[in-house]
Amino acid sequence: MTPAVSRGFERQDGAAGAILVSSRLKEVADHVFTTRQLRFRDDSLAGDLAKLGAVLNASATDIVTLKQVHGRSVFVVGPGEPVLEQPEADAVISIDPSRVIAVRVADCVPMLVADRERRAVAAIHAGWRGTAAGIAYATVMRLSELGVPASDLVVAMGPSIGPCCYQVDDKVRFAMSQGHRDAEQWFSPDGGGHWRLNLWRANFDQLRAAGVQADAIDQAAICTADRLDICFSYRKEGETTGRLAAAIRLRVERAGSARASRTSRDLPEGL
Repeated sequence: MTPAVSRGFERQDGAAGAILVSSRLKEVADHVFTTRQLRFRDDSLAGDLAKLGAVLNASATDIVTLKQVHGRSVFVVGPGEPVLEQPEADAVISIDPSRVIAVRVADCVPMLVADRERRAVAAIHAGWRGTAAGIAYATVMRLSELGVPASDLVVAMGPSIGPCCYQVDDKVRFAMSQGHRDAEQWFSPDGGGHWRLNLWRANFDQLRAAGVQADAIDQAAICTADRLDICFSYRKEGETTGRLAAAIRLRVERAGSARASRTSRDLPEGL
């Protein structure tokens, strides 16, 4: 069966194999959500980073990745600032158009963010711990501190584990309910002290609470645990599985001078 692509996303093929891009986000920033054709692990990491860079017209050494720690820290990459080691953070903001920023996931939610005025971009990694810590909200707030208001942002949420497959226990439910007034809406009962967690809704709600417009958020709604034909899933495959990458690069031109097509496009039927 031909895999479906969610509305708002389209397939492209190139140096990184089959990738997904957000139709809305691509109007303001070059970006990539990779599929299972690259692993970003172990012996394949260097080569896969080079392929990812080729898609975004950058060398592998110009790609900034993170040591992801499931927290709330946001790292900022300024123009020409050296990044000698992987920063410990779960979101990265770039105001440097010469570099690519990326996060890697295998069930967690990858989010790519761009400013319509071409001042900054961001990449976010949000598992349940990062979501509980408010990493999406924290990233939007940090962008605001840099002079980029939430109302100017466009966000694309890539493949991640969906509410169809993500079962958690009372401990997770309690941890996520602390400080989030909408948390009850993120869970549905699944019997025996277990719940189905909707990380897509949780991060959407956090982006909205931070001021991002609802119609500026695209969700792939592709479950990594359900779609092992195109995705990796830590929960289904274990620690040795590969990683999906979500990467973005700042464009130098301003919105008023950028070439952009605003015509609507029908989504391809399959990936």
